[in-house]
Amino acid sequence: MYSIGQLSRKTGVTVRTLDYYDEIGLITSSSKTDGGHRLYDDNDVLHLEQVLALKYMGFSLQQVQKILNQSTASWEQSLEQQLQMIRQKQKQLNKLERTIQGVLYSIRFENDVKWPVIFDMIHTFQKDTDTIHRLLEGYFSRDEYETIKDLNSQTYEKDFHEWQQIIHEIRANLNEDPGSEIAQRLAKRWMEKVDTMFSGNRELESKMWDAIKYHSGGAIFYPMDEDVVSFMDRAITIMYQHERKNRRTEGGV
Repeated sequence: MYSIGQLSRKTGVTVRTLDYYDEIGLITSSSKTDGGHRLYDDNDVLHLEQVLALKYMGFSLQQVQKILNQSTASWEQSLEQQLQMIRQKQKQLNKLERTIQGVLYSIRFENDVKWPVIFDMIHTFQKDTDTIHRLLEGYFSRDEYETIKDLNSQTYEKDFHEWQQIIHEIRANLNEDPGSEIAQRLAKRWMEKVDTMFSGNRELESKMWDAIKYHSGGAIFYPMDEDVVSFMDRAITIMYQHERKNRRTEGGV
């Protein structure tokens, strides 16, 4: 038999909590001393351990009381329901995590709180991953889409700063001719970064660029807005034209 103090030390549950459990009839002692102090036997300890296990799994005390009085089959049903609820919460938390990361990214990128950008981003991330996949399924297969997700998860702080610098410089030079020296330097720098990110997978790069061009007005590909994308599309096209011309010239020598 265990006194309340001994039970507290054995299980790590405070005496105050044990008092409360006794008060609501969740854990009651099997017997008492002549002086009226509670005594707990091994079955009481097992009962308390069941309570602690169910609490750990996220059940409320009211749910715990109900489950403890159920059959094994009902236990299984309750646990299945709890598992589904936890999985749903995980999805919600993952979505919230992506939203907060996106908002933080926008603040760092803009060096300001741009509420239109933030609201657009929240609206985008409120959609589930299947909705976003359907939006992009005209460009990527399911496997390619998973590859893109992996690339996003592997984007490091260094990559963020490099893209930030590139896009800031592009925005500062939108009035330049796409064929100018500075625009061509930016186009080369852009494509070097893209090649590194996609490990030289030109097919995936091309599909991603088509998706970016079509959806550049939304938050999915922020901060590559329509102005940046249009400018870079022209600059990169000119860059490739120069490269092809140079190869033909060299081949003809």
